[in-house]
Amino acid sequence: MINSKFKYTATLLGAFAVLAIAPATAFAADNDDSGPGGCFYTDADGYSIPIHNGEDVFVDGKIVSCRGGQIVVTTPPQRGVQGLRPQLDGKLPVLAEASPTTKPAKPPRLPAADAPILIATP
Repeated sequence: MINSKFKYTATLLGAFAVLAIAPATAFAADNDDSGPGGCFYTDADGYSIPIHNGEDVFVDGKIVSCRGGQIVVTTPPQRGVQGLRPQLDGKLPVLAEASPTTKPAKPPRLPAADAPILIATP
């Protein structure tokens, strides 16, 4: 009976500890080391996107960077024709057809030193 009371008390104290710590994590300070500097970029839909100094973000098909408080917009290079995957010179199969293989036959196991495997005793 004492053991179950102890477990109940420990569980209750643990639950209260979690409830006590939860507000502390909700109001924790931001520990981002990029500093207070940053930029704001407005996307095609009109939303303002905050970008930390030194951060690169992919927005509306462009790479938007914030360097020293200035916005730098870079258009990524196109891949292949019309932004699709690169075109291959020849047709390469995605999955190759496997040829059937047979397992090699195992050689029979011989008893050690010509001794019989099982010995019958009368």
